[in-house]
Amino acid sequence: MGVTVAEATPADRMALMTLLSEMGRFYAERTAAPLLAQAAEALTDPAGRAGPFCLVARQNDLPAGFVSLSGFFPAFDFTWGLLLKDIYVAEAHRGTGVARALMTGAMRFAAEHKYTRVDWTTDGTNGRAQAFYGKLGIAPAGKVFYRLTGGALAAAACGDWPAEEEKAP
Repeated sequence: MGVTVAEATPADRMALMTLLSEMGRFYAERTAAPLLAQAAEALTDPAGRAGPFCLVARQNDLPAGFVSLSGFFPAFDFTWGLLLKDIYVAEAHRGTGVARALMTGAMRFAAEHKYTRVDWTTDGTNGRAQAFYGKLGIAPAGKVFYRLTGGALAAAACGDWPAEEEKAP
């Protein structure tokens, strides 16, 4: 059987919890049931144009993967863009076309909802993902990605940056 991809609804929450749990274990993240339930609810209850949105792939009627998306503004010419935050394919379904179907579904979602671009990242060490995107004919955009979390985020929120501010001579 083929792969189907559809926008997630509240009826997909249990399937999403299963996929999120597997993804959480893969990335060594917390997988407590209440946390997974909260995440599945957020992914099936978008807050306007910004989302988040989620597409679920099924193969042989089994949940096989998902892609999470969030809108951002402004993109080119003050239009809406879409950030592909996560794409995850369950281990049992890797190499079966699920990832390609999810990417196609994400691009279809963007086109149908009039987002003018889709951006995404991958870890520099994730050669499998980079090879997959290369097989789709997509080259890296050449941007550099920055991140602050935890204590560094809290400190920066108070103006305490990791480096001292340069003083004008």
